[in-house]
Amino acid sequence: MHIDSIFIENFRSIKFSNISFDSDINIICGENNAGKTTLLEAIYLTSNLKSFKTVSNLELINSSSNLFKISINFSKMSSNNNIFVEKSLKSSKILYNNKKITKTDASLLFPCYSLVFGFNNILLNDSSYRRDFIDSGMFHVEPNSRQAFTSFEKCLKQRNFLLKSKKYDSIDFWSNQLIEANSKLSEYRHEYFHDLNREFSSIIENIKVKIPEIYNDISSLKLTYVKGWEGNHFNSTLSKCLPKDQMLGYTSCGTHRSDFIVSSISKPVRESGSMSTLVLACLIINLAKINVFHVKHGYKPVLLIDDLFFGIDNKNLSTVVKLLVHSRGNIVLTAPNIYKKILEKVCEENQGLKLIAVGENG
Repeated sequence: MHIDSIFIENFRSIKFSNISFDSDINIICGENNAGKTTLLEAIYLTSNLKSFKTVSNLELINSSSNLFKISINFSKMSSNNNIFVEKSLKSSKILYNNKKITKTDASLLFPCYSLVFGFNNILLNDSSYRRDFIDSGMFHVEPNSRQAFTSFEKCLKQRNFLLKSKKYDSIDFWSNQLIEANSKLSEYRHEYFHDLNREFSSIIENIKVKIPEIYNDISSLKLTYVKGWEGNHFNSTLSKCLPKDQMLGYTSCGTHRSDFIVSSISKPVRESGSMSTLVLACLIINLAKINVFHVKHGYKPVLLIDDLFFGIDNKNLSTVVKLLVHSRGNIVLTAPNIYKKILEKVCEENQGLKLIAVGENG
């Protein structure tokens, strides 16, 4: 899949913008507050109907208007397509090739993943970020997992309500419902993690051949899945945790506590790795996620990367770009102007890269 162009009107600070994407990897470069992240946010919203930065979509409408419009032309599996989103204070409209579609349809027809670096790196944040990472990939390769997720959330919410309000008359019923829902969702998550880990290991092996200069930094990286409860049988664990849960007022074990750990030489990367290793590890995980999608559907989704070069030096910057080039995906990323000269050189040395300057005209 490849984005060909994007039209934006009255979205955040962007009053009007029309940008063409000629390359597989497009680097949006500009000063702070030039609209780099806003551009990524617009692309992401068109796929997910929400921002990766704010909860309320109403905050996204430019103050001089009462609605925003985003239109993206893209190619997928040899066909040309358009997705259009219009959002006002009172209504919204989503069109795919001029036909109305739902929010779920949008994410399936125009799949798009976001990757935010800096202090929002998923490896540095709490486990909820990593569960969201797993779930967003899982929903795309196994649509039935959405129902499993919804059922689990319903059972968990109901059981937690009983625990918090100390109304235990139906706690056994909802515990049994939770056990069944936990089994289904946990299985989906674990299966997806298995596929993710396979692609993660494959990318590292390919790096050994294609980009040997960074192999030593990432050769020992391992992924480990944490299911969210101790023991082999969740029903036994949940029963043992009941007194604790009654005291806490919520369910303390289950797949809602699941996580994955990226380690190097048996130590979590978030505790022992350099910033460059953290960036590489996070990037490889996301490229693995794209590859899992590719195995299922035969094409790759768009990857949006904000602030990729946060905390890495010029030497590692060029090797990170090489990693993106070898991924053979459609990637849009941002970079501040301080990297402009070195990125111009990198673009000259690598095919499939384009540097796009933003900010001069909003």
